[in-house]
Amino acid sequence: MLSKEETELLTRVCGDAPMGRMIRQHWWVPAALSDKLEADGKPLRVKLFGHQYVAFRSTDGRVGFFDEACPHRGASLAIGRNEDNSLRCIYHGWKFRVDGVTVAVPTQPNNEVEYCKHVPLKHYPVREEGGIVWVWLGQGDEVPEFPALPFVGLPRENFVVFRQKVNANWLQAVETTMDSAHLGVLHQSWLVGFGDIELSSANMAPVYHLVQKPYGFRYAAVRALKDERSYVRTNSFVMPWFGIVSPNSTDVKGGSIFFSVPIDDENIHYWQMTYRDSEKLIPNKTHHYEDADSWPPLPPGSPDDNWGQDREAMKNGHFTGFTQMLGTEDFAVIMSMGPIVDRTQEYLGAGDGAVLAVRRCLTNAVRQFMKGETPQFAIHSSIDYEQTAPKSMVVEKEQDWRSML
Repeated sequence: MLSKEETELLTRVCGDAPMGRMIRQHWWVPAALSDKLEADGKPLRVKLFGHQYVAFRSTDGRVGFFDEACPHRGASLAIGRNEDNSLRCIYHGWKFRVDGVTVAVPTQPNNEVEYCKHVPLKHYPVREEGGIVWVWLGQGDEVPEFPALPFVGLPRENFVVFRQKVNANWLQAVETTMDSAHLGVLHQSWLVGFGDIELSSANMAPVYHLVQKPYGFRYAAVRALKDERSYVRTNSFVMPWFGIVSPNSTDVKGGSIFFSVPIDDENIHYWQMTYRDSEKLIPNKTHHYEDADSWPPLPPGSPDDNWGQDREAMKNGHFTGFTQMLGTEDFAVIMSMGPIVDRTQEYLGAGDGAVLAVRRCLTNAVRQFMKGETPQFAIHSSIDYEQTAPKSMVVEKEQDWRSML
């Protein structure tokens, strides 16, 4: 269990909270789906770490990312006119170019050009990668290097990406992503038809083998099978929130990446990207969404209705009663904990090794940051992110799989 002080340090990210300031300063943050931004189209309101921003795609295709409030009188720039590679506030016509330069203040009767130079518009560096608009929200001029995670540079046909807004603290979702022990329990009704992943249900208690890495850690979850073989899945935790998880089949070269980005202290966008290294991704049943900005489905009911759990389906053989999608089961669990779970009351066991390792990584990093140091996990130039790629395999009794770590 954690103390109240430790829980606050790890979970709080808004305002001057050290964890939020550290992440904003040293990592790029997923902000929006690229496909949701149309040239000269509707600007998008974005809330991250409790602060409101606006994102838009300019006439020439570039993405602008500003504080939402117009620096003049605070009107929302999300209702501004998106035209001529700029946003124009509809209140008084002030105009801001996509690269953050104020180019028009029509309410200034004299010296407009000079006045524009002094308007304190706050804009932020952006990058598009993996179908996502990423933003750096830090202070100063030292923009961190973008991590070369496994999806970087892949053609669009090689991956799918989507997200869902969930009422839960960011750490609850990160810990769930790294908790391989729940796979054969919570998701057992979804394992049928998913290739080698079905084997995980043969033993619900994996043995963890964990190795610290410059980016966080890598671990193998080893499950004994009935024929004296073992099913081995290696996953990576990449600071501050990336869970890079093995594919469903040992024949697949690729994986899935889950990342839980704080909207505020009690809400997240839960992102998922599934990718293939060198071939077109063939979507499975978990990828058939209507709206990539709202997938997988949330639990269909309120807490008073047990989040819409279908007890009749449970009687008929479905383990959880959340029949909508595999991810819905994860959402139901982390939402049921409350917006910020009380970690002073938890009781952990051997199956929680990866969860504890996540907490250690985050705690060590934020304490370094609080001393005025760059966290070791944020020295991106010294990290080989290609080594984060996951693998899964079925091994014979004496076969050495440890080289996978």
